[in-house]
This record gives sequence, C-alpha cells and structure tokens, in this order.
Amino acid sequence: MSHATSGCVDARSAIDPCSRCDLLVGLDGVHVEKVERDEGLLTVTVSTSPQVMGCPGCGSIAVGRGRRRRVLHDVPGASQVRVVWRQRIWRCADAHCIKRTFVEQFTSLVAARGSITTRAIIWAIGQLRREHATIAGLARQLGTSWKTVWRAIEPELRRLADDESRFENVTTLGVDEHIWHHVDPRKRGPKELTGMVDLTRDKHGKTRARLLDLVPGR
Repeated sequence: MSHATSGCVDARSAIDPCSRCDLLVGLDGVHVEKVERDEGLLTVTVSTSPQVMGCPGCGSIAVGRGRRRRVLHDVPGASQVRVVWRQRIWRCADAHCIKRTFVEQFTSLVAARGSITTRAIIWAIGQLRREHATIAGLARQLGTSWKTVWRAIEPELRRLADDESRFENVTTLGVDEHIWHHVDPRKRGPKELTGMVDLTRDKHGKTRARLLDLVPGR
C-alpha cells in the first residue's frame, strides 16, 4: 500500500515551497513537491525554483518547454530512496541558433548523465573508506547495479587518489597484502593488491585506520 504526501499546508505554490520539507530532505537548491512511500521504497519528487535561463549556445533568453522526469538513486535510509527530478526543458527563442532545445543541469544534485545523486556518491565513497563496504553491497543498498555504482564513483576515487594531501600528518604507515580474487585477471583485474593504511594515533592515542592507497601486485 502506498502513502503519499502531495500537499504540505506550508507549500502554497511551487514558488513558495515548504521550507521544513526541504530541510528534512536536505537537497540544497531544489524544493520538495511530493513524497511517496510504497513497498519499502521512498520516492521524493523535487524541482528547482523558477528562473530566467539563457541559451548556452547564443545567450538569448530561453522559453520553457515543459519538464521530463529523471529518476535518481539517493542515499538510503530506513528504505531505498528515489529522487524524481522534474527537470526543465528549454527552447532557444532565436530561430537561427543551432542549440534549439536543451535541459537544465544541476550538478549539486546529479551529474549531467548520472543516475546516482551527488550526495549518494559522496556517501558511497565514505562507506568504502570507513565502513569496509563493497561495491556489491552499495549497489544492493542503492537499488542499482555494480556497474552503475562503479561508473559513478570511479572518477571521484581517481581524483582523491591523485590528491597527495591525504598523506599529510601520516607518521605511521601500515602495509597489507591482499589476494583480491581467484579468477582470471583479464575478467576482474589484478589478483594481488597491496594496501597502504594510515595508522597514526589521534590526540587520544587511538588508531583510526584510514586507507590511503591500493596498488596492484605484492
């Protein structure tokens, strides 16, 4: 059985949304239009505030051409969560512009061609780094596939790996060798991986192991 909240008494219009609903959902820059719960799935419908939009091709003021529904996987709570973004479609008013139509982009919510919210990507990486999560486990919690999760987080993981500031204040380094799998490396990559872990003690004398890097081989 589904349960929906389609009209908060504080949300008088799309221009005047419910600030308490927005605060509860916590997605900056978009407003909550509707929340539905059905069979262990929470669906939150959101949209951006009305605004003047310029054509990215020529700079002319664009004309609205409706919206499209874009379903995104979000950080799970007591159940899996879907964010339905009512993404605006725009048409350039200049008949000579090659751009014709385009859709709004809001990278704080999701990447241009992504299906996992930006905050869910940050959450997933945190789970990998601090909670010993696996890609398969994250995919199960998000309700999507292994490949979808990996495509979303790999660019950010590479960016973090290239950031050498993570080695700052490391005074104790742990090195650990792992046999990652027992199948053909051509299908799943290298079998052996060496992990480097920050074992520096904090001000209370406690060690909070932090993975710094994984390199192929032993």
